[in-house]
Amino acid sequence: MKLICIAGVAVDGVIGVGDDIPWHIPEDFKHFRVTTMGNILLVGATTFLTLPPKAHEGREFIILNSGERFDLNKNKYYQFSDLGSVMDLISGDDFEPEKVYVIGGASIYDAMIDYCDECVITWVNKTYPEGDKKFPIDKLFTNFVEPQNNYWEKSVSGLEYTVLTYIRKDGRPKKNN
Repeated sequence: MKLICIAGVAVDGVIGVGDDIPWHIPEDFKHFRVTTMGNILLVGATTFLTLPPKAHEGREFIILNSGERFDLNKNKYYQFSDLGSVMDLISGDDFEPEKVYVIGGASIYDAMIDYCDECVITWVNKTYPEGDKKFPIDKLFTNFVEPQNNYWEKSVSGLEYTVLTYIRKDGRPKKNN
């Protein structure tokens, strides 16, 4: 099983302002949809609640929710109250999916990046001083190989962005101690 972090990140590390993404890049939403379709997504409860209904199509979710349980009545959602239980599930011999995508929020990225094999980052060429949710870019730059080919594309929204895939330097995720 491959654990992959996928995120949109501003050049200053911001991923959110409150519970909102501070930019709109349709090309990135399409990239996210195509990349994660048919896979399992690991998400925090707050981020899960902000996802549009279309994001639920064709995917299963592992929701890390230490608070109130959601009454989802669907078998494609798994809820856990602690990270240890999630790690037990995805590292177990009976867990068959090839990929699990970590999709946020900030505390989930921070907790999971040390276990990820790859990080797929859509960089947004803009800063957001009001941003209060940040991606752990220090861990990204320390533990993953930075791709050589990075060039900015212009979104139909006018923002510049680039999508880069980072591979763990040692080729394998850090083991849970």
